[in-house]
Amino acid sequence: MKNKIYLIALIILSGLTSCENDKWEFDDYEYQTVYFAYQYPVRTITLGEDIFDTSLDNEGKAKIMATTGGTYDNDQDVFIDFEVDNSLTEGLVFDDSGQPVQAMPENYYTLESNEIRIPEGELTGGVEFQLSDAFFADSLAIGRNYVIPLQMTNVVSADSILRGIPLAPDPRKAIAEDWDVLPKDFILYAVKYVNPWHGNYLRRGVDVIEGTAGNENLDDTVIREEEYVVDDQVVTLTTRSLDEVELDLVFQNSEGYAVNCTLILSFDDSGNCTVRAASNEYTASGSGQFVKDGEQNSWGGKERDALYLDYEVNLEEINVSTTDTLVLRDRGVRMETFSPVFE
Repeated sequence: MKNKIYLIALIILSGLTSCENDKWEFDDYEYQTVYFAYQYPVRTITLGEDIFDTSLDNEGKAKIMATTGGTYDNDQDVFIDFEVDNSLTEGLVFDDSGQPVQAMPENYYTLESNEIRIPEGELTGGVEFQLSDAFFADSLAIGRNYVIPLQMTNVVSADSILRGIPLAPDPRKAIAEDWDVLPKDFILYAVKYVNPWHGNYLRRGVDVIEGTAGNENLDDTVIREEEYVVDDQVVTLTTRSLDEVELDLVFQNSEGYAVNCTLILSFDDSGNCTVRAASNEYTASGSGQFVKDGEQNSWGGKERDALYLDYEVNLEEINVSTTDTLVLRDRGVRMETFSPVFE
């Protein structure tokens, strides 16, 4: 009886081993296609450092990617011809702002090639572009305004381009109502940038508040510091230009209402900055310095970049002298897409 049990166990074990060594294989589809995976992506050129590799960003470059489908193993190089087609943006506005979708001026960028290569063994490939100084000098470049509009025209070593199935006789690429099956042969690649100091910071420091004449009751000293850095107030430095950020602050007046003010921080190449007011309704002055790994053993037990500020703000009822330590939490950059509508 025992021998029978051992024999059955041996057969089962042999079967399991055989199953483990099998390789799952799937047939390719009948046709191999190419397309742009996203029609309306937003690429934020992130100057400075982030948790992901920003080496290409710091060269003022990015890459527009295309994809091949219908195969699990791309066994040869695929070449996609494309053209810049500014007409793709005609009549389009961003659905959330109503602002026009603008084709990026041709002197703002240079494409490294007029074709996209998807290498053998890969399912994606791209074409790099170089942004010019003119792009970074344009105040519109800090927001989602410009797109690089590309249209696929031909493919080699794949069967077809996903051009969609139209419902209208003269369909508009970006208007979903004109299509039974949406086209994926074009892309409106939006580009914007953030400077090296843009991001979300953990703020701690001291405010010495002096009331103006008649408002002496507002005199106070406010210490802003939680037990743990991660619990400190979160503030955002927002890109204003290539070397300037804005910092929004809130104070209270004699009636307990919030008084908003915005400071402009202007940086030099060494990370030193000056502080000034963004409005003529109040004044501000001061200085600061951005220090790489300036805070030792900070949140997460790691060294963190920090911005040290010393400034004064003069409001109608109070004058505030502040020392701030702003510890960088994150760069505030995320994956984005947009939705265009026909105006």
